[in-house]
Amino acid sequence: MTTTPVIRWAWALIVVASISQTASAQRSFGSRTNSLTSLAATESVQKHLGITGETVSRLNSISDEYRAAQQKEFTALGIDYSAISDLPAAERAVEMRKAAEKSTDVNRKLAGGFLPKLQEVLTPDQILRLRQIQLQASGIDIWMEPETSTELDLTKDQHAKLTELRNDYSRRQLQLDGDFQQRFAKIRELNAERDAKGLELLTAAQKSKLEELKGAPFDVSQLGFGRRRGNN
Repeated sequence: MTTTPVIRWAWALIVVASISQTASAQRSFGSRTNSLTSLAATESVQKHLGITGETVSRLNSISDEYRAAQQKEFTALGIDYSAISDLPAAERAVEMRKAAEKSTDVNRKLAGGFLPKLQEVLTPDQILRLRQIQLQASGIDIWMEPETSTELDLTKDQHAKLTELRNDYSRRQLQLDGDFQQRFAKIRELNAERDAKGLELLTAAQKSKLEELKGAPFDVSQLGFGRRRGNN
């Protein structure tokens, strides 16, 4: 199946982000991420938070700004995602790993830089709920981030095992073949399987704390590809 450069670029970013650990769970899908910024620009999340009118426009503008900043930063890194996505699976895995390492710092910087923008528009309760939705959508990547790791009181041994688990599933994702939709669907399956195994590494108390941090359930299937405002 032939894909356009935009689709190949988006696919590359899905996989890069699935192996990139970032400060705000930037399991990226280009700008279609589980970052707070893109979640805030997602129609289903906006409705859930009761956001309307001018606030919607402001959040969408922030998301557009975030996307432009991310693309600029990634371009500066000199990563050709389109070319990488066309490589054979084994070579693609190596190059995606390199790209993921470079993109982590970019995502961390952007997450920190855009949080104040969101705080100017949203209430503290809305920011809290965004974080809860982010945690529900992001799986084990966010568990190992400093803030969440501290709240869960993860041990060094748990952190090491979770890292090994994440890396193992990342390698499996990077070796996937098939068209865009097939690979995207398989990545979601692998992420669910990975997170289930990750839960087995937590104590009963940690599992309870994790559920507390997640807050009330949100239907994260609404956050899938193609369901965001302007595909953001």
